[in-house]
Amino acid sequence: MARHILLVDESDMMRRVLQSRILSNLDDAVISGARDIEQATQILSHNVVHLILYGWDIQDEAGLQFCKKVAAGESGPPVPFLLLIGDKKEHVTMTAELVGKSYLSMPCSPEALARAIDRICYPVKLRQTKRYSINNTSAVINQRQVRMESVVLNVSTGGALCEFGLDPQFNSAFPVMLSMQFDGEGGPVTINGLGAVATNMLVITRHEDQTAKRLRMGFKFINLSEEAGQIFDRIFAQVEDH
Repeated sequence: MARHILLVDESDMMRRVLQSRILSNLDDAVISGARDIEQATQILSHNVVHLILYGWDIQDEAGLQFCKKVAAGESGPPVPFLLLIGDKKEHVTMTAELVGKSYLSMPCSPEALARAIDRICYPVKLRQTKRYSINNTSAVINQRQVRMESVVLNVSTGGALCEFGLDPQFNSAFPVMLSMQFDGEGGPVTINGLGAVATNMLVITRHEDQTAKRLRMGFKFINLSEEAGQIFDRIFAQVEDH
């Protein structure tokens, strides 16, 4: 499952540098950027985010409170954070007193940045999100001119595991758009516009020339709207009730 990391820093250049360093060492990261708390809040309200990297200085009380409130889950799922700070000794000491180990001194190597991300947001931890196997759930996978019908084996608010016949034009390196349909208590329920990226793949059957014929593929949602999240919650609540 891909890790969605939100970079919050007023500098466009710094966000680009951080993104490049993260992607050079982590092959399962999806990066979003925000220049301030307002933009970050908007992203959090419409997406599943697994970690916030916040460019912080000791005078930024609003930024500190924002990170603490998000980590506490006051307005949604709790999201851990790392404060990115300068390397002055007095600043490091003060930050450690305020947030414990939830900081990283900058500058640092790309490898050190990746290790810090792994420490707080390790891929295995992401699999703890509860998944639901719901009978008769299907999805349409759209990618440019490709359209593939799939069976949904399990689903959570973070992603879905789908099985489908492979269109040879499909490219797992590119994002897709999913439309998912459930059997709700009042009839079929459809969720459209689920932007996603592929995270893992298993070949189920092959053609005679040994090319893949049918795949089982995991998808990580990257654009989960508030409306879609509410529909998922209702569907999952119905499952829990039965």
